[in-house]
Amino acid sequence: MAELKLSEARLTEILRRQDPPAFGAGYEPSLKACREEAPSGSRFATVWSELLGREVHTLSTPERAFLSVLLYCECGLFELQEQRMLPFAPAAHPLEGHPRAIGLPLKRFRGTLKVADELHHLSFHPFVTLKDDDGGRDVPGCWVGDYLGFFVDAHGAFCRNFNIKATRAAFTVPSYGVTVKTKLSQATARNTARHEVEKQLYADIEIRTIEVATEEIPPILVANLLELLRWQKHRHALTSEQERAVLDAFNEGLEVGASPLEVMGAVGLDQRITMYDQRIVLMQGIFKRRVRLDLFDSHIFIDKSMVPEQQDVKEVFGHWFRREA
Repeated sequence: MAELKLSEARLTEILRRQDPPAFGAGYEPSLKACREEAPSGSRFATVWSELLGREVHTLSTPERAFLSVLLYCECGLFELQEQRMLPFAPAAHPLEGHPRAIGLPLKRFRGTLKVADELHHLSFHPFVTLKDDDGGRDVPGCWVGDYLGFFVDAHGAFCRNFNIKATRAAFTVPSYGVTVKTKLSQATARNTARHEVEKQLYADIEIRTIEVATEEIPPILVANLLELLRWQKHRHALTSEQERAVLDAFNEGLEVGASPLEVMGAVGLDQRITMYDQRIVLMQGIFKRRVRLDLFDSHIFIDKSMVPEQQDVKEVFGHWFRREA
């Protein structure tokens, strides 16, 4: 959940984007991954998703780590709303208006003001001062969550709210906005209040919040998945038949422990397909689970022997994205 320095202009822009948020490629996050909007000190970046058909805005290294696992596992993902505003007033369920939600009984948000008041956290709720001729008046501001994922399974569409931190400890003690002048007890209380309000806000409409500490995701896995994601925008010049032939060649090479470079050399001589086109097919094929390399224990290098999958990423982390989790 992002720490915001709200102004009247910033709040107005967030409400324009998020009241209500759009679905699909037209979605606009409350905060975009740019210097003008990202919180001070954050490591912001965008990540292209072929599934979503747009750039996903991430504001931290932990957010990108989690995103890489989410997009690889997929698990019925059909929408993602990053940096989503938590409504301070009563509002529609996130699935309201989506074609996949037709016929579903959907509850409405009560709003963070109501929830914060019930949890005795109203003193921590953000407010913004609007200037007027009388000197100004305070209006409710908003908190911003990390990721809201939209999934579909045999029972229909459902949502999962994800709160992402680097460590488990960061869910209690804030990792951003803390200086030597900060009163740690007050910052911890504010951080705890935000998380409790967020969880209850979503629990009211039967959406579970999953707290993810990315220290629990192996760094090599994250590096591999982010590298694969970087190839999602690339396009090759091959026919479907040629693409299948290249994938077959890589899978045959995988069985005998060949390197991608060795496979590319043989395919290039035999079928006159460039190494660049083959590499696109390989990297996208791994991401689409059509070439099952081990992603946990070694980096993907084209001159190193391919190692068959030892652990399935989906089996290890898929519980985050299932309805019954």
